[in-house]
Amino acid sequence: MKMNTHVLTSTFAVLLAGSHALPANAQPTRSDADKFPELITLTPESTRTFITTSSLKRMDVSNFISTAINNHPSITAANAALEAERARARGMGRKLYNPEIELDFETADTETATIGLSQTFDRHGKRQARTQAGLDDVLAAQAAADLVLKTLHAELLTALSDYQTSDNLVTLAQQKVKFSRSFLSLAQRREAAGDLSSSDVLTAQLALSTSLADLARAKSQRSISTQGLVTLTGETNDSWPLLQGTPNGSLLQNMMPTPDDLPEIRLALAQSRASYSRINLAQKMRKTDPTVGGRIGGEGSNVLFGISLAIPLQINNNYSDRVDVAKAESQQADAGLQRVRRQTISRLNGTRRRFEASQQAWLAWQNTGAAELGKQRDLLIRLWEAGELGATQYLIQYNQTFEAESASTQLKAGYWQSWFAYLDASNSIPQWLEAIK
Repeated sequence: MKMNTHVLTSTFAVLLAGSHALPANAQPTRSDADKFPELITLTPESTRTFITTSSLKRMDVSNFISTAINNHPSITAANAALEAERARARGMGRKLYNPEIELDFETADTETATIGLSQTFDRHGKRQARTQAGLDDVLAAQAAADLVLKTLHAELLTALSDYQTSDNLVTLAQQKVKFSRSFLSLAQRREAAGDLSSSDVLTAQLALSTSLADLARAKSQRSISTQGLVTLTGETNDSWPLLQGTPNGSLLQNMMPTPDDLPEIRLALAQSRASYSRINLAQKMRKTDPTVGGRIGGEGSNVLFGISLAIPLQINNNYSDRVDVAKAESQQADAGLQRVRRQTISRLNGTRRRFEASQQAWLAWQNTGAAELGKQRDLLIRLWEAGELGATQYLIQYNQTFEAESASTQLKAGYWQSWFAYLDASNSIPQWLEAIK
């Protein structure tokens, strides 16, 4: 779920400028650890929230990812493609020519019978060139399989983040509906007592209608997010894993990979090397190989013996076009390698900067906005009960606290997604999954 940090910052600034908060019968905003006691923050053990027994029924993120990957068709297809390349490489590494046996029998005035054996010899190292080309293709297929795994890791975690964000927004929308119902009921009672005007009650009714519409949209978005998870995993779960706490940015210190070790670059590099192997192979394959044969037999009472030598003459076609094709494809692969290396390094640095910006925005909200949200709700209820704030103003400003809390949820979602984007760019998801076990 993408968001604009500047918009959120402006929302929080407007919210904090009012400095208000909770009705007397409402509870202060609880932290994620209070709402979801089974969460574990990705922080050192001394500050970690321990898992409660109620969380044992919920699969943790690491096991969820492992199970989804083991059963995923993309991984099966990538592994099958790798096995196909290995089998092809074994075939390319075998001898190029088989011996040929020839039998000849002729009946005329005398009977003639001969048997011959011929063999074409690889004089130019074609087998070695084919073997190297096959090995390079296997390396490219292995890099492609690693890239499929890396991409699937990122897709699963992003889908999980989207689902958790949409689920949190549904919970928030339900709280808003509950508040709107309570406020409408109170407004109707105060109207009957002559303390409120009909316009205030109409405003409360409109607020409830808006809250119900927001809840419907939130549930629809959660359904879409759930569909994404079901599509990726092939399973329908009643309880999906929860992302625990917030990302631990200190792990960045151990997540600075060498660019050439990243699957995207390894794949492009393997494809480039394979293209050079194909140039060498094309040059070898255009050269002619001699065929040497021998035969023995008899014609009547005479013994026949003969040898033969056959050398193809490249008069009509010297097959040089194959070499030109291989060279052009090699240039294409080299250009692709440069493009992929540039894009991958740029993405690696960009995602790191975006994560650091998201981290700073989240910490700033936690240090200022989150605390002020509760204070604003407390102030609002006091002003409402004291009669210093009209019903319409109270409702509008209290709804603004829900909007701020929704913005906070999306800010946290952006924080997680920027973290996953960096983990994906640095190929560090397996390392992170191991760290949170």
